[in-house]
Amino acid sequence: MRPFAPLMLMFGLALAACADNPAPSAAEPPPGPAAPVHTLTLPASYASSSKVDAYAEFANGLAKEETELTYGLSEGYPRDVTLVAKNGFVLSSDCSISPGQVVWQSIADVQGTAAMVALVDGALAIELHEEGTVTVLLEGEITEQHCPSGDGSMATAVPLQHRLVLHVKPVAGFVIEQFDQRLADCWDTLVLPSDAPLWAPTARPLDAMENPFSPVNAPAPVALTLRSHGDLTSGPGSTYLTAGPGTVTVSVDTTLPVQGMQVFEVVGPDALTSVEASFFLRKAALKGNVSEPIEEGTSYTLFLPEESNGVDLHVDAAMTTHGKLCANMPESWFASSSSTPAQCEASVGGVEPFASSIMPVAAIGDPGECRLSVTIPGTTQRWTTRFSITP
Repeated sequence: MRPFAPLMLMFGLALAACADNPAPSAAEPPPGPAAPVHTLTLPASYASSSKVDAYAEFANGLAKEETELTYGLSEGYPRDVTLVAKNGFVLSSDCSISPGQVVWQSIADVQGTAAMVALVDGALAIELHEEGTVTVLLEGEITEQHCPSGDGSMATAVPLQHRLVLHVKPVAGFVIEQFDQRLADCWDTLVLPSDAPLWAPTARPLDAMENPFSPVNAPAPVALTLRSHGDLTSGPGSTYLTAGPGTVTVSVDTTLPVQGMQVFEVVGPDALTSVEASFFLRKAALKGNVSEPIEEGTSYTLFLPEESNGVDLHVDAAMTTHGKLCANMPESWFASSSSTPAQCEASVGGVEPFASSIMPVAAIGDPGECRLSVTIPGTTQRWTTRFSITP
């Protein structure tokens, strides 16, 4: 199973929608007619003001930057919006790399009619009108810098030309996405574990050419409603959720066309059919840790015996009654035991709040032989190892 890594997504439109009513598996009998349906709504979120940073190239005493932003046109989306300048960085070996403040002082040029713009109290006021692109050339400075000026002295304020390219797009539909679909290549069937924080489904608008985009004025462009016979709980900012075992359906609060994911499965450990995993010795080093596969009956020497050394279980893949598990299993699914606690004390636990494919299962103690067992209780999944640590 792949390590968990927070990445930005750019989904295409080849998202295969799952069936609205998938057949229940033999491991998970269908809920009875009186089983409650849990509902979780992820609300839409709009923004009438946003901030922009500048990472400007510096040449001949002038810093230049170009920033592209996209705004959406749809019912409820703000049309009168404000863009506020924030941090500025001057990218040059001649300047000290430190954040300063971007100060817009005047509008030098405007091209396009999709929006009207005006500089008001140092912020750009934008009135969205129609589909199209508007290019705005702003002049100003980046303060709190240390760059060479033309007379040989060091300037603390660097002149800035900041070009803003503002795309205005009507919303023609939506595509529903989920982080683990691309990360684990789970386009046909998305299967996620219970008892762990999960990425919540998200929506992206589609333009007239059915290309997805991310509007600045609608960070969450439409409300999503999740329904399941399993528990549903939202995490901070509706970015994450936890769910109990069951089929989760996703509906969108819109009359526009919707593509992408319509349903996903959440399973418990009892749905596991196979797990590929192996033991690794985690050895403390002068800089970080070194991980080494453990071979049965082999002896190993530690670099720094007095530091924190341990045994990890690396989980490469897992299959369930619904197909491939598309996210890492939570540590609560695992249990470890040791018949030699002085040499290796069993303890399942990670250092990160999110599930990982690398599961710490024991801490190394005294030299000698370690005998260790890891199981997923309630299943037939079991791994054992025997190795030695030499002084």
